[in-house]
Amino acid sequence: MPDIQCPICTSNAELIRANDYGRKKGYKCPVCGPYFITSTAEAEVQNKPPGPRLSAWVREYKENNVTTPEITSYVLETVVKNLPTRSPLEKQVILLRAIERRTSYPGAKVSLNLNCDYPLAWASNSDELRYLLDSLEKRGFIEQAKTLGNLIQNSVILTAGWDYLDKHAASPVFTNQAFVAMSFDKVLDLAWENGIKPAIERAGYKPHRVDKEPHIDRIDAKIIADIKDSRFVIADVTQQKRGVYFEAGFALGLKLPVIWSVRADDLDNVHFDTRQYNHIVWETPEDLQEKLYNVICAVIGRRSQEKP
Repeated sequence: MPDIQCPICTSNAELIRANDYGRKKGYKCPVCGPYFITSTAEAEVQNKPPGPRLSAWVREYKENNVTTPEITSYVLETVVKNLPTRSPLEKQVILLRAIERRTSYPGAKVSLNLNCDYPLAWASNSDELRYLLDSLEKRGFIEQAKTLGNLIQNSVILTAGWDYLDKHAASPVFTNQAFVAMSFDKVLDLAWENGIKPAIERAGYKPHRVDKEPHIDRIDAKIIADIKDSRFVIADVTQQKRGVYFEAGFALGLKLPVIWSVRADDLDNVHFDTRQYNHIVWETPEDLQEKLYNVICAVIGRRSQEKP
């Protein structure tokens, strides 16, 4: 029987039963983790390999105990377009947190497989994972034992690593990300495209709206994780969506800065619990862009080069 290959990373994988009359397959890959993929999306992946970032995205579902993802053509297109490019320092922080998740108690020893676990750090391959581990060791965050083949045994988080994790437990990893909470009604598409998105980019940050990345089940877990990894939150309460208020409230609970905005004709409908906060009141998307840009620069500061 020929080996079954994962269509994403080409590693040997197992098939998962998918009761969908052959329209999709399920794979259990040691690199990517478990996922389902439609036959059309699988053909697209084989014709145009998406690269290691898709493996990292799929693997995060397993790491966060989220429902097994299903990759369709639409999801595939959106993933490839919107997946972030992590800096070396960001990858180190992600890797340190992955080791932390595998540590049952302080001082416990953790094993990693260079060939299978590089997506944990959003690394491109085993060589980059090796480099990132060495970097964490040089920073005094971990201690490594000798490598046995592709297996790194007995890695331990040191005191400096725990101090770093404690210090940054409630702070964002990716300090250039701005989470945007707003109604997804198409009526507000121009407010996003010509207002909020360019204002954030002008200020030197990366705008992130959860519907601009693929998501399947447990969208609440995805939103919470994305807010935690953001520098600040924009909450446009136009149309008074409850989800926007929830996301803004969650960010406030994390002590993240929240910048509120609302279209002028909806100002009177703002919830009484949040009227105490200053709101950017806007008439047009261009008006919103200019006002929001100025507030970001004044409250958050225009971003140059930051480190995690």
